[in-house]
Amino acid sequence: MGYFIQWFRLTLVRLCQQRWLLAGLALLCFLLPLAGGRTAGDLLSQGVDFNGVTLAVTAPEGDNVPQLLEQFIGDMEDIAQYCKIAAMDQEEAMSALERGEVTAVLVLPPDFIHGVMWGDNPDLRLVVSGDRPLESLLLLWVGQSACDILSAFQSGVYAVLELYEQAPPPGLTRDQVVFDINLRYIALAMDRNSLFQTQTVSATQALPIPLHYALSLTAYFSLAAAPLFVPIYSGDWLCVQRRLRSAGRGVWAGYFSGVAAGVPALLLLSLPTLLLEGEGSPLAAAGSCLIMALFCSVFCSLCCLVSENAASCGVIAFTVAVLSLALAGGIVPPVLLPASVRRLSWLSPVTWLRQLAAGPMGYPVDWSSWVCLGLSAAGMAALALALYRRRVDRQEVAL
Repeated sequence: MGYFIQWFRLTLVRLCQQRWLLAGLALLCFLLPLAGGRTAGDLLSQGVDFNGVTLAVTAPEGDNVPQLLEQFIGDMEDIAQYCKIAAMDQEEAMSALERGEVTAVLVLPPDFIHGVMWGDNPDLRLVVSGDRPLESLLLLWVGQSACDILSAFQSGVYAVLELYEQAPPPGLTRDQVVFDINLRYIALAMDRNSLFQTQTVSATQALPIPLHYALSLTAYFSLAAAPLFVPIYSGDWLCVQRRLRSAGRGVWAGYFSGVAAGVPALLLLSLPTLLLEGEGSPLAAAGSCLIMALFCSVFCSLCCLVSENAASCGVIAFTVAVLSLALAGGIVPPVLLPASVRRLSWLSPVTWLRQLAAGPMGYPVDWSSWVCLGLSAAGMAALALALYRRRVDRQEVAL
């Protein structure tokens, strides 16, 4: 143990020779996660500026369906928030589309309402502008949703008519049944808000948006800091290890002293952010940060030992850190990631470290995060120790 402590002191002194680099990195890792978290919170909370779309509706001459649609849809608050209906004749609507005054033109066939009521479902034609793809996609989605609702309603109409034909009530004609059931479904469509439940989903799910991004960036910087530790895993520092190995000393003290010396440096990079963002016990936050620093120090040692110089070490650490950040929803918010990517987010080290950091603040920590942290840290330490021994054995003593 005395031998290990002595090596730890010497390694820490060698690492502290980069004190100005450490100070700069500490300031960077303190300011960027806080600023990034607050910026992401503002952006995702405010949403985006969207002025809506204008849909021109046309029909054959003498058909008043466009005017009815303009009147009734204009009274639907949920649709009116993003879509405005304007009744026009076809020539006027096409001219307005070319001038950019309307987003699209919906051309209705003759006797459209009668065809819908009787299940003929006449084809519609939607003319969109090629230079406004986002609005066109929105109209496509709205049209598909309307078709789904119409199909469900027509299934209900057919079911009622089938029951009527099995046992027609006295004094009730089929035309009256068709008219009444269509009116009932039209009323349901007008009052469709009562059919749905509104659920607010946070963009970052479990954590508040600023905290989610602050902790994710803190974990990212801790993983990407591997080039800082290259001097204690390469060069003449290993020549001394080889001489001591010839004298019967093992390499475990040299390797684990490097890992231990990296922990205070990584604490300096991450602990201020956790203390400022956290609402729980500072002692518990420091304990979580200590485990994070130990894991990241093992990861950084592996990056240093699998690479030949600081440049390649930086490339490896940066690549792994960025991929982990993206997989954990630290770039694009988790709710916007594809479902297949969200199912794999538990494999990201950023996810484990973020949950571990948020634990003292009262947020849940999945058992999978603890298991993944322990197993991956043990595996990386075993591999890094083997690489460290190999690198020490091949070092040449400088004369």
